[in-house]
Amino acid sequence: MMKFRSRQNSESPPQTPNTLIGVGSTLRGTVMVGGTLRIEGEFEGDVLNCERLEIGEHGIMRADIEVKTAEVLGKVFGSIRALGVVELRSGAHVEGDVAAGSVVMEPGVFFNGRCTMVENGPEAISVQTEVNRHHRALVRD
Repeated sequence: MMKFRSRQNSESPPQTPNTLIGVGSTLRGTVMVGGTLRIEGEFEGDVLNCERLEIGEHGIMRADIEVKTAEVLGKVFGSIRALGVVELRSGAHVEGDVAAGSVVMEPGVFFNGRCTMVENGPEAISVQTEVNRHHRALVRD
């Protein structure tokens, strides 16, 4: 007999942010965060060593972002690059490119940019090569 687990049980609960830039705060510069950063205020600069970035509904980020995962409810002016998932929640406003292993975009998101899927591992490279060879062969014919 086959059993299926519900999706809700398989998802881990969200991590509590260990760094918070609160509503009404404005920060410019470089921030190094070894866990989860949540932005509810305004931030302009660089974020280094961040596992997860959360932009709250009041949050405004003016930077290019490179993280493992990101969740956006507020505004981002810059590119987002993540090895894992980028989640753009309803009401998010993103002006910049998104590159990630997986992208979730809810209805009600404003997105102006390009979306690129990041490929990981040697299998992705060999599949990409085979696709390109096949494409080149079709173009030549």
